[in-house]
Amino acid sequence: MDTKLEKKSSKPKIILIILLVMVLVGTFAYYFINQKNSVNVSLEDLRITTVKESNFEDMMMVTGQTESLNTSLINVPEGGAIQEILAENGDMVQQGQPLARIYNASTEFNYMNQETNIMQQIGQMQGSLLEIKNQAFSQQQELLQAQNDLKSAEQQFNLQKRLFDAEIGRKTDFEEASQRYNYQQQRINLVEQGVSNDQKARQQQMRAIQQSIAQLEKSLNALRSNKNNFLIQAPASGRLSSFDISLGQNLQSGESIGKIDLMNGYKLIAKVDEFYINRLQVGIPGTMEINQKTYEVLITKVSPEVSQGQFEIELKFADEKPKNLRMGMNFAIKLKLSQDTKSLVIPKGNFYKDTSGQWIYVVKDNMATKRKIEIGRENSLNYEIVSGLEPNEKVIISGYEDYKQYEKLNIQSN
Repeated sequence: MDTKLEKKSSKPKIILIILLVMVLVGTFAYYFINQKNSVNVSLEDLRITTVKESNFEDMMMVTGQTESLNTSLINVPEGGAIQEILAENGDMVQQGQPLARIYNASTEFNYMNQETNIMQQIGQMQGSLLEIKNQAFSQQQELLQAQNDLKSAEQQFNLQKRLFDAEIGRKTDFEEASQRYNYQQQRINLVEQGVSNDQKARQQQMRAIQQSIAQLEKSLNALRSNKNNFLIQAPASGRLSSFDISLGQNLQSGESIGKIDLMNGYKLIAKVDEFYINRLQVGIPGTMEINQKTYEVLITKVSPEVSQGQFEIELKFADEKPKNLRMGMNFAIKLKLSQDTKSLVIPKGNFYKDTSGQWIYVVKDNMATKRKIEIGRENSLNYEIVSGLEPNEKVIISGYEDYKQYEKLNIQSN
């Protein structure tokens, strides 16, 4: 009797095969994804550093250039075209020294007309003054004549009176002489009164005319002085700088065409990145080294204007000044922004320009992985790490331009 064999089920075998396939697919996918998000990088191409906890020196380095402590601007008094240049940039000049001559035909013609009109008015007033003096002279002549006639009439009257009293002269001659004498007395009174009255009026007229002439002469002198505006002169003594003009160049009235460095001391001018505009203020101290000697400086002015991503600051020497300073010398200046603090720091590196400081590659064994970080302050050497890193961790601070799109870096030693 035959025995009936039962057929074994193949279901467990199928499940096993499916599981094996899934494992293989998962392994392949994992490998493929990791390969896509990572890249091999040579250790020699990387700059790796350690995150440290140390005193963070809140400072910055700037380059200061020496300039004259005080300057005087050279402004154009009268607009026109440059006709002659009488000094060169860098010359030592004295106050009032001619620097350039300009010409303006229209203005010069107006000056000539005004000068002619004023001189005509002065001439007319001087003529009036001469006429008044002639009137006074005529009155003096009349007074002298009246005085002389009175004296003659008096002598004739005295003579006729003696003759009449001696009964020698005729009565008619005595009466005629007496009448003439009385007339000359009345005449001299009238003439003297007229001279006195006219003299007061003439004095007032002459004072008024003389005041007008003096005022016109002031106007004439001012006008002639204005004609000197065609000559640009040094406003102070010192070194001529920023003086760059050309023959024929048209200048506007009030335009600044240079400056005079007064050579009474020096200040330092530095251009600073606009990132620091809210951190720098008047009074912040700094130091600079010259020939292995340290000099202290202070910020005296912070310009609020930003040009091409930079603003300007002025500094002065706090106490001792270096010897043999000259215009245009450059010095490295360290500015102390605040007191030192204990912080996590990493050295500055090119990674920042690729990440804007928002992330960094953190190294562990032979693998580097992206990690978000927050950077606080910075100085010329270090970045302050606010969050994202721990002490003694290793990070890559060289540039990421060639592989920043990868999440991980496989670091390979040669």
